[in-house]
Amino acid sequence: MRDTERWSMRHDAGRRYLLVAAVLIGGYWLVPGGAPRSVAQVAVSLSSALAVLVAAWLDRPRRGTWLVFSLGSGLSALADGHAAWQAWHDVPMSYPSWADAGWLGGNVAAALALVLLQRGRRIDAAGLLDTAVVTCGGGLVLWVALFQPLQDGLDLAETVGLLYPVTTIGMLAAAVWLITSTPAPVEGWATAALTCGVLSGLVGNVVYGASAGTLSPQHRWFETFYLLMYVGWGYGALRAASVAARRDTAPSWVVSPLRLVAMYGALLVVPGVLMFDYVRDLNLNHLPIAIASTLLSVLVPARMWLSMRQLQVSTRQRDAYRDDLEHQAAHDSLTDLPNRAYIRELLGALMHRSRRSGSEVALLFVDLDFFKRVNDQLGHAAGDEVLRVTAERMKSVLRAGDVIGRQGGDEFVVLIDPVPSPAELMDIAERLVTAVSAPIMTVAGKASVGASVGVALARDGEVDPEKLLQDADLAAYRAKSNGRGRVEIFDAALRAELDARARLEAEIRAGLAGGQFELHYQPVMSVATGRLRSYEALIRWRHPERGMVPPNDFIPTAEESLLICEIGRWVLDTATRQLAAWTRQDPQGHGDVTMAVNISARHLASRTLVDEVRQALHESGVPASRLVLEITETVLLDEPTADAHLGDLRALGVAVSLDDFGTGYTSIGQLQKLQVDTLKIDQSFLRSQEPATQALVQLMVTAAHAFGLDVVAEGVETQEQLDRLVAIGCELAQGYYLGRPRPARDIEISPSAGPQVNAANG
Repeated sequence: MRDTERWSMRHDAGRRYLLVAAVLIGGYWLVPGGAPRSVAQVAVSLSSALAVLVAAWLDRPRRGTWLVFSLGSGLSALADGHAAWQAWHDVPMSYPSWADAGWLGGNVAAALALVLLQRGRRIDAAGLLDTAVVTCGGGLVLWVALFQPLQDGLDLAETVGLLYPVTTIGMLAAAVWLITSTPAPVEGWATAALTCGVLSGLVGNVVYGASAGTLSPQHRWFETFYLLMYVGWGYGALRAASVAARRDTAPSWVVSPLRLVAMYGALLVVPGVLMFDYVRDLNLNHLPIAIASTLLSVLVPARMWLSMRQLQVSTRQRDAYRDDLEHQAAHDSLTDLPNRAYIRELLGALMHRSRRSGSEVALLFVDLDFFKRVNDQLGHAAGDEVLRVTAERMKSVLRAGDVIGRQGGDEFVVLIDPVPSPAELMDIAERLVTAVSAPIMTVAGKASVGASVGVALARDGEVDPEKLLQDADLAAYRAKSNGRGRVEIFDAALRAELDARARLEAEIRAGLAGGQFELHYQPVMSVATGRLRSYEALIRWRHPERGMVPPNDFIPTAEESLLICEIGRWVLDTATRQLAAWTRQDPQGHGDVTMAVNISARHLASRTLVDEVRQALHESGVPASRLVLEITETVLLDEPTADAHLGDLRALGVAVSLDDFGTGYTSIGQLQKLQVDTLKIDQSFLRSQEPATQALVQLMVTAAHAFGLDVVAEGVETQEQLDRLVAIGCELAQGYYLGRPRPARDIEISPSAGPQVNAANG
């Protein structure tokens, strides 16, 4: 059977049964009394037994419980059938009879089934106390109503009559336990239906037991309560089998209005019975009343004590949860250090105190060095472990009043309180650098990081918290730029440097908009033939006031912001258009000449780079194979997205050149793993006259050729250097000896003659 069909059957089973039960009960009242009505009653009891059997089929985990419940319904149905057979054959209804055994057995089985619903569940002390209170009060009422009048002597009929309320009390106790359990073992409507069935059976049994079977068929209106009992059992079982158990929003120990009414009602039973005895002068036996009163005086206070105890526990748990939530909101989940928001709150409090007392506030900004390398090489799990160990190490070297927090990522902030002398402050910062720099053993291997620390001071609350954080961050950045693993203090010189940097950024933006930048092109020649093979596009800034500004004076500033990406786009567009123009002027000489463009780390990490390259090639009409993008070794280490973007660029057909090889961390053995096509040997190796260095150059060339890479030697300034390159088999070279960088207007292009740049005019 499909799951949707089974779900539909479960969803409709209860409602269908209610419709069938309503028809059968209507038939019970419409048919004439006597045998036909007895047959109608049998139909109702049989429908209940069948409904519980269906519930057992639907609810496999509790099948045994529903089978016991079905046994109870079946015994009652057999008893009803026996009574109907006697009525149909005009056999006088004896009391007691075998039918009473079936009805009483049905009560016992139903009570047992209600208890079995709790099987495997945690004992609910509050529910058990509520059950005991209600059962004790109800038992006293039944004793007064039934036992007391018959206590002088009981014959068989009276004894059987008393068994009905006694067994029903057991059903009532089981039903109360079911109602008060938390979480409820069955869904709310199912619990209500089963409980209503029990209460209806209780009323019917009390009336039947009190009459000792003397009610005539014409006066057996109380049979309606039995019909309602059967319907409650059948619908409750089907509903419980179809709907998942409901989890109460309030725990069982909470004294709800219904439970409060039940407890106070039970307490009023004893005085009510005594008042009834006084008014009616029944001369009741007070021993059972005293026993019930004693039990209730113990049970009800125990119930209230349990509620108060659980309320105290709940209050403590709530306070603990609140404290935990407050801690989580103010602390970093990985290192358990104060987070960014909490650090700002603490810093604000220190600044406020500083304004009142005239004291100093010191802030250390700790930026980890080489942390990206840990994530890339050992994985993020190792990176998290490094952060946790680093946090513990930094805490171990701080003083008692100092506070360390995690700013985010691999950045930490330390609040120094009280502020020591400048020498002691520097000593704290140096201890942090030393503690962080020690190797860390992770599950993925040994990790090594460092720390660049920036120090910022404020007196009398002269700056706001955000400004102080920014100053310390800038000092840490300068420490990182000056070689890492250092401590730098934010001072007037750094402020002047920052102001100058801001002015330079504004001038660069104005220069880009005003057309002040231009490209100079340096040729890359074939060592063997002297033929032009490529150009390298080099940016120059013709400042209206300062004249020609060299790249080293503005590129580092541009790389600290998104300006480098704007410059990179401009260089791509200008260089590809110029190559297209030269190709149109000299198709034969420039048909296979390439153009090399330098790409910064920030630009390579940009998500728009691939689209920008594609657009530049499309607008210029230059094939992708004639564009070379030059990157440095540090780009591959500092940018996690570099490898993926290089793969996308090479998929377009663009070539990639590794610039300044030998000055970074890339080994010769890693060349086979890099997504590059050309290796450019740094000019420092070519200038050296040391035999070992010259042998190293030859090794680089041989290794590059072994991995299928072309080699360009930079910085060729003499014929001797060019001859050495010819000897070791290096195919390409560039340098002042072969041609200086020149603007496009100074490069003469003659058809089939190539550019007029060579050693003589270079």
